Amino acid sequence: MFDKKHVLVVDDDENMRKGLEVTIKRMGINVDTAVDAADGFDKAMKKRYDFIISDLKMPKIDGLSFFKMLKNAGLDVPVCFITAYATVETAVEALKMGAFDYIVKPFPPEVVEELISRGLNLGKHKILRNNDKRKVIYKSKYMAEIFSIAMDVASSEATVLITGESGTGKEVLARFIHENSRRKNNPFVAINCAAVPENLVESEFFGYEKGAFTGAEKRKPGKFELADGGTILLDEIGEVPLHLQAKLLRVLQEKEIERLGGIKPVSVDVRIIATTNRDLKEEVNNGNFREDLYYRLNVINIHVPPLRDRKEDILYLAEFFLEKYSKINGKKLKALSDDAKRVLLDYDWPGNVRELEHTIERAVILSKDEKIVPRDLFLHGLVFSNDFDISKNYGDETIEEDNVDNVKNNRENSFELKGRSIAEVEKELILNTLKDVGGNRTKAAEILGITVRTLRNKLNEYRSQGIDVDKYLEKSN
Repeated sequence: MFDKKHVLVVDDDENMRKGLEVTIKRMGINVDTAVDAADGFDKAMKKRYDFIISDLKMPKIDGLSFFKMLKNAGLDVPVCFITAYATVETAVEALKMGAFDYIVKPFPPEVVEELISRGLNLGKHKILRNNDKRKVIYKSKYMAEIFSIAMDVASSEATVLITGESGTGKEVLARFIHENSRRKNNPFVAINCAAVPENLVESEFFGYEKGAFTGAEKRKPGKFELADGGTILLDEIGEVPLHLQAKLLRVLQEKEIERLGGIKPVSVDVRIIATTNRDLKEEVNNGNFREDLYYRLNVINIHVPPLRDRKEDILYLAEFFLEKYSKINGKKLKALSDDAKRVLLDYDWPGNVRELEHTIERAVILSKDEKIVPRDLFLHGLVFSNDFDISKNYGDETIEEDNVDNVKNNRENSFELKGRSIAEVEKELILNTLKDVGGNRTKAAEILGITVRTLRNKLNEYRSQGIDVDKYLEKSN
């Protein structure tokens, strides 16, 4: 049976401790709490934790000193700081010392759920690196050649441009380069350029000074400062607005940035890795991307092929995801049936590795049979036309003639697409997925391939339509 993860919450505020405890327990994770740093350190020395959340400002021993105590004791555990008072300098110092992240009070439960999920994923990756020499999962000669090139590139300081369709594993490759470089013990900071609103891109990249604009109550460092000494990943670089590309070019050329509202440049030592699913050369020709920036980024170009062009990797990855999500969800490890394997190999995978991962995770959660069979994959939806002969084998199961009508009706009612709008199908898929995972929004968002914020917005939309959304959610949500 899969052992639950263990999280320690250290905070002198009783209400904050209880609130965090409720949120984390709702995720199916064991939680211990400590009233101060001394209590937290004592608990951390007696019991192994997979993640620690600590207030930064506490009496007697502050959060930063607590973090140093953990490091000096040789405890390698991701630590996140939560505070309403910390200066930016203190938070940055904690990150440079190796802290996992920090968030500022007040915050909704979803932020904690996302934080914990990321933190525990980090822990799993460390275990994988220590006990599994593969580090990355592939079998095809094509990918073997790519990672061989990446290993050679890692030892250099060259800027790298990684191209390929969405979901092919461009960020995995970027992290591989960082973790095998001389900068591996320094920060790896990723920013999704497509996810940042255009009016916030500059402040996210370069930070701002206090008073730079309305609401700027204190100085905030940008991603480049947070990555100082390490690597910054500019994910989907083709989405950066044209007027900001010149400032990016300056960072590449001069190794310095200017905060919004700042009066002098700030030196930064970062290695830049950029990714894109666009043809940047074509974007240059169309006037959407600066030619000089393109050539600055394209010092070394690595193209990651789509999954449909490296089918040797499909079943290898599927087996890996099966084991991974069986452990995470406390499920018995099931094998893929021969028919399920054929379905996986025949499918075109427009969403690439990301789609394959979500498909296997969904199958692990929803499968009711001894093996994973085609219907568990939900690759084409459960749709049956009038001429579908359901009395024949469906995957590995043979349906008795007497049960044909019942099975057919159940399947048609479960997810019939014909004559329905995309919005209706999307709504049903979201609500059914929530129901299947016991109302856990973080888990549902992962399976659906969307962010928790997007899921929350969809649920609010459904509430406004008079739908009783809360019945699909966990009681404590």
